[in-house]
Amino acid sequence: MKNKVSKEFIKYCLVGVVNTLVGTTSAFIALDVFMLNYAISTAISYVLGIITSFLLNKKYTFHNTDKGNMQFVKFFLLMLPSFVFSYWFGFKFAHFLAKYFMSFIDFINSLTNVPNSRIIDNFAILISIATHVIIGFSVNKFYVFKKK
Repeated sequence: MKNKVSKEFIKYCLVGVVNTLVGTTSAFIALDVFMLNYAISTAISYVLGIITSFLLNKKYTFHNTDKGNMQFVKFFLLMLPSFVFSYWFGFKFAHFLAKYFMSFIDFINSLTNVPNSRIIDNFAILISIATHVIIGFSVNKFYVFKKK
């Protein structure tokens, strides 16, 4: 059992790399190219990421063959609170850290000419993603794709 969980966790992390690339790229494009705010950028990231995550984890990680839309609904409804918490935590923690690393943020600003608030928002996205990965595996493994 432990070995199976370890293999599934490794696969979950590999899927997470793909999902993170999709989500992070879309978040940064929305934030930095289209100049959308943090909330909209992370929402776009979440929608694209959740679709990618569901499809890859269902097929590749958990080898789940259940049919029907209820599994996606369950996945979405459980991942939504995870997203909200991750969004909130990322935002709060990035702003908390910014107080202690303002000289580093000013340094990045001097190199890039990106406003400090945008730099902090970029760090908030990274913190949100890391938080969401930790919560997501547990929810998926033990509830959404649980073997019957």
